[in-house]
Amino acid sequence: MAGLATAGIGAAGMSLAACSPAKDQNTGDKQEATTEVEKSASGDWLGKEPEISDADVEAEEECDVVVIGLGNAGVMAYRSAAEAGANTIAIEKSESYNATGGAFALIGGMREERWHAADIDKEEIINRHMQECGYYVKRAIIRRYVYEVGDVFNWIIEPLTDLYIAETSRDDIPDGKENNLIPDSYPLPDWYDYRAETCPTFPTSVGFGSLQIAHGEQIAAAESTGNAKAYYGHFAEKLIKEGDAVTGVFVRNAETGKYKKIAAKSVILATGDYSSDKSMLEAFAPETLANDVPAMWIHADVEGNNTNTGDGHRMGTWAGARMQQHHAPMIHHMGGGADITGKGVMGIDGFLNINLLGERFMNEDVPGQQIENQIEMQPQHKTYQIFDSKWPEQVSKFAPGHGCVNYCQSEEEAPKNNSGAGFNTRSEEFVENAVAQGNCLKADTIDELLAQMEGMDVDTAKKTIERYNEVCKSGTDTDFGKDSRRLWALENPPYYACAFEPAIMLVCVGGLESDENCHVYNEDRQIIPGLYACGNVQGDRFAVNYPISLKGLSVGMAQFYGYIAGQNAASGK
Repeated sequence: MAGLATAGIGAAGMSLAACSPAKDQNTGDKQEATTEVEKSASGDWLGKEPEISDADVEAEEECDVVVIGLGNAGVMAYRSAAEAGANTIAIEKSESYNATGGAFALIGGMREERWHAADIDKEEIINRHMQECGYYVKRAIIRRYVYEVGDVFNWIIEPLTDLYIAETSRDDIPDGKENNLIPDSYPLPDWYDYRAETCPTFPTSVGFGSLQIAHGEQIAAAESTGNAKAYYGHFAEKLIKEGDAVTGVFVRNAETGKYKKIAAKSVILATGDYSSDKSMLEAFAPETLANDVPAMWIHADVEGNNTNTGDGHRMGTWAGARMQQHHAPMIHHMGGGADITGKGVMGIDGFLNINLLGERFMNEDVPGQQIENQIEMQPQHKTYQIFDSKWPEQVSKFAPGHGCVNYCQSEEEAPKNNSGAGFNTRSEEFVENAVAQGNCLKADTIDELLAQMEGMDVDTAKKTIERYNEVCKSGTDTDFGKDSRRLWALENPPYYACAFEPAIMLVCVGGLESDENCHVYNEDRQIIPGLYACGNVQGDRFAVNYPISLKGLSVGMAQFYGYIAGQNAASGK
């Protein structure tokens, strides 16, 4: 996301730019962001379904498919339904379509054909996803994605004009080529084997340089069919039902205050998540509030409010839908001491990490979501990552995972215009600037370094570092089981430290119970005719944790199931 507000700067801001840009991708202007979670007017999250009379209706329309929400999922549903021949209307409460993120978990397809991705067992990917989500998700949903996403990705990029496709992850991107695709972690280091990692990140995924530009071309492709139109500045507020079936929606026109009554054969909910609504967080992810996890969102509706307020969750529940259990806040750490772009000083590289008690508390060589979970359990939710002057040669030994730093290069040598490469590359100049800006501590001795850490139990911390150095020199971490390839004693001054605090929650993922065809289920777990869901309102995709084994799975699933929802809503399947 973009334009970090004061509460989001620093250690809490590191998750940010991995999933969203720091600037508007059309104009380059900085956007305003909100870190304050708004509480809904009702004390209970659901509230009362609005009563809408005929006197409130200014116009009536009919169509085949209504798509509610034009974000990552809704844009794809809009195009998919229109190209399938359905007369399609899209409803969006912002003044334009929206885009969030850029990383896309691509298995097979172009990733395999163009970038010669490793031969990964698809069932291994599926099993890992199920395990990370505690088996609270539906296997059929992740399985369909894994086996079919390659073909759907080809459909997604089909209308993109002047698309620059990088050959490697570290290519320079030419000026003026903001519309680009960059493979993630290609080529892989010769030594790397994801199967040897404690928590593997599969070598898949590509990154969109600008989803905002790409979405504009998706919208144009949909409307070029002649049977698609979008209403912006309109708020879908109530689904229409006949018996058990959903048959349309009431939509408030923000300009007039009146409603459009739109009758449709199918309605697709693509309204995003709910992390800007405190009452829903209290109901479904109370730990995010208890642990003071900041939330941030950059998209606003035409009335100036954040767009991710659970509208589809409420409308669907009022219409009889069942909410999934065990929601998954997406809070994957990207390192301490983040700058304005959200890039942590040393990423989540698994150097020694100690809490304010001066104690080591974890195997540090794990991905960002797991790091976040551990930090939330520590006193004052604060820890310190500690490394020494040998970091430039050590970073190359870390796994090329989400949030890891793997390269040390000067600013002149680093890839140009390549935001993805920027997140796993650091320069000595960058680290020294972080020190000057107060985002990183530096000292010539361990004693001096520890003295700068407010609230630190210095005596215990010194003993911890001594013990850690012993472990590193022995070559076996008998305390926490860190990979022996990443055990380096702290004995090369100067020494550095970055504070780790709760990262920014990007979205809270949990939605209406659904299936691999985007059907929505009622309280009796029966399909609600005429109602479909995709994106973060589609449930049973993620649970408990946001899984990190596939980079870009949130954006990928949103776009993939947007396509599926459009196809099925158009055909009535």
